[in-house]
Amino acid sequence: MIKNHLKTAWRTLMHNRIYSLSNLIGLTIALLVFMLISSLVIDELSYDRQWGNSNELYRMRVIPKETQEGFKTNISGAPEGLSKVMKTNFPEILGYTTINSSSQKLTIDGLSKQLAEISTLEIDSGFFNLFDTKIIAGNPKQIIAGAKNITLTASAVQKYFSGRDVLGSTFYNKPQEGEPEAYYVNAIIEDIPHNSSFQAEALVLMPKVFEFNPTVASSLQTQILLLKSTTDINHFSTKINKWYNGQKLNDWAKSFNLFIEPIKDIHLQSITGWENPMQDIYLLVGIATLILILVSINYINLSFAHTLKRTQQIGIRKVLGASRKNLILQMGIESTILFASSFLIAFFGYILVSPAFENYLEHPLTMSYQHSLFMFAGLLTTWIILGWLCSLPTALSLSKTQPSLELRKQLSFFRLPLNMTFTKVLVVFQFAISIVVAICMMSMRAQLHYLYSKDLGYEPKNLLAINYTSWEGKDQAFKQELLKNSYIASVSLTSWTPFSGSADFKIVKDPHDPNKELPIVFVYADYDYIKTMGIKLLDGRPLSADYALDRSFTDSVHNGQPVFTNMLVSEGTAQRLPFKLNKSLELLKNTPVGVFKEFNGASLKFPIGPFAIKAETEWEGGCMLIRVKEGKKKEALALVNRTWNKFFPNRIAQINWQEDQVQNQYNKEKKQYQQLALFTGSSMLIAILGIVAIAIYTLERRVKEIGIRKVLGASVNTITYMISKSFILLLLIAILIAFPIAWWFTHKWLENFFYHIDVPIVLFILTGLFIGMTTLAIIAARIFQTARINPVNSLRDE
Repeated sequence: MIKNHLKTAWRTLMHNRIYSLSNLIGLTIALLVFMLISSLVIDELSYDRQWGNSNELYRMRVIPKETQEGFKTNISGAPEGLSKVMKTNFPEILGYTTINSSSQKLTIDGLSKQLAEISTLEIDSGFFNLFDTKIIAGNPKQIIAGAKNITLTASAVQKYFSGRDVLGSTFYNKPQEGEPEAYYVNAIIEDIPHNSSFQAEALVLMPKVFEFNPTVASSLQTQILLLKSTTDINHFSTKINKWYNGQKLNDWAKSFNLFIEPIKDIHLQSITGWENPMQDIYLLVGIATLILILVSINYINLSFAHTLKRTQQIGIRKVLGASRKNLILQMGIESTILFASSFLIAFFGYILVSPAFENYLEHPLTMSYQHSLFMFAGLLTTWIILGWLCSLPTALSLSKTQPSLELRKQLSFFRLPLNMTFTKVLVVFQFAISIVVAICMMSMRAQLHYLYSKDLGYEPKNLLAINYTSWEGKDQAFKQELLKNSYIASVSLTSWTPFSGSADFKIVKDPHDPNKELPIVFVYADYDYIKTMGIKLLDGRPLSADYALDRSFTDSVHNGQPVFTNMLVSEGTAQRLPFKLNKSLELLKNTPVGVFKEFNGASLKFPIGPFAIKAETEWEGGCMLIRVKEGKKKEALALVNRTWNKFFPNRIAQINWQEDQVQNQYNKEKKQYQQLALFTGSSMLIAILGIVAIAIYTLERRVKEIGIRKVLGASVNTITYMISKSFILLLLIAILIAFPIAWWFTHKWLENFFYHIDVPIVLFILTGLFIGMTTLAIIAARIFQTARINPVNSLRDE
């Protein structure tokens, strides 16, 4: 019996190649996209679940008791030494470790001075008690005096040491500050899993763990606790905060509480709001779900269009004694063949594109369908079951339709005559989804273009930055050495650049609302800062060495009176604070002498706050900005590196082009756009296949009508227009449904940016027109082809 059904199903599919190929293309594309998305989602959700104690590991960090309006914080650490003292006070804590993340450039070959940037984590020995790393050689807890003890991963040994036996050897780093330090290799371990929040190629043992001192401000460190499995986390959090707030805390620490979060939540749930990485997971899951819905609708539509051709055949089989069970089984086997075939093609396609997909993600997938039998079997089973479910509407309609109707090429559904309403609803739903996704994608593209092209108020192009470093008294000599070259336009020393350094905050009462506090950012820079950054001065004058009060003073009091030094303020600051140029401003204890145009020193997700610039001439540490003349970027970068090596031969500098850093800060949004673009292309192809199926269904029902109209003199163009009208109505309904939904999604996404485009209504209309015209062109071509058939053939009965 099954063998006969298989033969019949195969012959049916081979005889109707257009139907089979259309379904196969749609199913394969949908499944391939689903496999890529689902493997990424599974990989993201697997972070930090591979550790043996993953259910009992928690990160401890501080969170503000009160959040100031307009300010966000995501502090990932707690005061140093805190976990050690807590271990002695709380029996719930079984173990702990402290982690500092850093990135070192190490000299690994003393002869060639070859540099290798090895990502490292600085840890204490407790790390190996909490995280089950596999030791290949040596002892990672071993401490050798006179050097920093470093544990290398197997891939680091292969990559940087060509697989040589380096256990017990010593090499030196090339630091950003200070003198080179010795690193002793005490162990080799297997690579840390890629789905870990603590990624590194090497682990450096801390020389000592600092004691917790609540009375002084201390540095923050990532601290992981191993708790008893029976610990009530809420009760434990209350308990430790009661203890913490009972300490003699310094002023800064008093404004924070301790927060305990599962280590499994670090990767996706440690940030809240629209910045939450879980939003990306929800987006991906939504895309994968919609892909399955679209392809299911498409398969059902194509099945109904195809079934119309088979009604007479099925009617005859019923008259000859075929049962409902046989008919349902027949349709199920046909769907199994199509779905299984699409699975095989999609699976091999997945294997082929996986390397490129992992390259796009910039990390390998921890779990994938070709490496996990469970994932492979689960997807195959789910896919075949989905095929049977999609075949049921058609199978039930065939099995329940009376033979008398089927012999007249008619169907019924749920005991009602089957008209176009059912399939029309499905097509409208398909196109509504496709239009929503297309509009969201185009809106995202427009916002990205806005982000990349917006005038930031300063000129990041051709601007080179040396990140914050110690100048060792050589700052002015270094600057003058660079200025000797014709392709260096200007150089400025500063405490802050848009991507490095530090600034001071001064909190004052808001003059417009005394109940609110106004934080003002103070940046210290030399006199060339405005010129080098490319900031426009709107009023007043720039800071200059010609004015004594433009310089900073160590003593802010002279003859018993406060000394108000000069400063520049931003346009927004000038609007929010009442002052006059060259008049002392008591509120800020400074005198504004110039107003500069506001500039975006951070991501466009955040508003520009009040901003001021003060002069500084002496630099123990700071950043350097270098304005390069057009077309000389390569020469300038080589010059900066040569000059650095001349002045600081034992140190390494972090040098970046500001334009690249501006672009890179929107990589997340760029990837979201690329994901939506992939989905839009897939959904549009599936939707077009579905509407082509409806066109086939319609033409099959009206083939004799078309023949009669041609006999009566109707032209091909007239017939094409007449039949196309119904599809125009479907598209209009889909557009009316899609536009409000797309507007809501676009509006919510744009709210993620303080500076953004308006919801692009014109783009909505253009997207709708483009999709509508493209679809109608394809349908009209199909109708035109059918309308050209000789009436003798279309009016002939089988």
